[in-house]
Amino acid sequence: MAIEEPTYMSDRKGHNGVTDDGTATTLTAEEKVRPTVSTSIVRRLTPHECLLLQGYPKDWCDIGDYTDEKGKVRHEADTAKYKAAGNSIALPFWAWLFRRINAQYERPATMGSLFDGIGGFPLTALRSGIKPLWASEIEAFPIAVVKKHFGDEDAGIEGDVWKYL
Repeated sequence: MAIEEPTYMSDRKGHNGVTDDGTATTLTAEEKVRPTVSTSIVRRLTPHECLLLQGYPKDWCDIGDYTDEKGKVRHEADTAKYKAAGNSIALPFWAWLFRRINAQYERPATMGSLFDGIGGFPLTALRSGIKPLWASEIEAFPIAVVKKHFGDEDAGIEGDVWKYL
């Protein structure tokens, strides 16, 4: 049986594949050429699949057009979804951890979320019985995602006050 050589995304300019010393380098979204394995083509994951792998509902980032902090209307784009999913957290682990943390408190636990992204911590906290009180983020798309699911200032999460900073 012949052993096939591995196929890499690219080796142009010494990146996006394997360097001369055999070290693997980071793949980027700029790659246009897909590697082939036998007769199959390796395809890029969709933003929905990336979110599902992280534990989010597949339509979590489907928010349509949104307005950024400067009042500019932005159109929904896959690029922002890929970035948000890649910068997010894997929800199953945090759900496991939050359930254990919450079990140690004698009163209902609360939390705040710095660098919140697309709301993974508040979502997981709610699912685990922890009350999220506030969140903070600077990127326009993740802010719009969180506001869609949790509301804006004082919009409430399950009847409680929610503050998005």
